[in-house]
Amino acid sequence: MRSLPSEGRQSVQAPLPAVVGTTKGINEPRYPSFMGIRKAAQAEYPLWSGGDLGVDAGAVGEAGSGVRWGSISAPPAREGSAEIISADTVEAAAEALVDKLMAEKVI
Repeated sequence: MRSLPSEGRQSVQAPLPAVVGTTKGINEPRYPSFMGIRKAAQAEYPLWSGGDLGVDAGAVGEAGSGVRWGSISAPPAREGSAEIISADTVEAAAEALVDKLMAEKVI
C-alpha cells in the first residue's frame, strides 16, 4: 500500500479486493446552501447502463461478485418509546422535563 499526501488530503492505493474502514466522526459534513439545493433539484443527471459503459453483465453485480452470502436479513427493529411533555407554559414544561430526567438519573 502506498500513501500520497496532497493538499491536506491523503490518497491511498491498494490492490483489489480491498477493505476500507473508518470511524463515525471521520468528517464534518458540509451542508449545501439554499441555492445549491435548488440547482441540484433542477439539474439533469445522466443515466448509464452497463452496456453504455461497455461492461459485461457477468462481471458486475451479484454475478461478478467474489462474495456469496448465505442469507441477508435486516437488523432487528429498535425498541423504544417517546413521551410528550405538555404544560401550560414553557417554564412548566422545562421543569417537568428536568424532574423526569432526574427521576431517570440521566442528570
